[in-house]
Amino acid sequence: MRVHRHTCVVCGRVFPEGQGIVVRIGDRSIAFHSSRCAARFYRMLLDRGSKEVASESLKLARELEDLLERRRETSSKKI
Repeated sequence: MRVHRHTCVVCGRVFPEGQGIVVRIGDRSIAFHSSRCAARFYRMLLDRGSKEVASESLKLARELEDLLERRRETSSKKI
């Protein structure tokens, strides 16, 4: 049985299927061996200055913050 392996695009480390983070976009995939490499990739992407990526990132962050706030409100005790 052959184990499929991925190579981290940030550091070049090889890791087995089922570990690390693999993001699939269409028919391509981007592999990161750790969350640290994924975060580094994301920071480099934002540093490139794409207004669309930065804008979408902020929009998604706001949506996630709103979702967390709603969860907190529903899970808090109501008297």
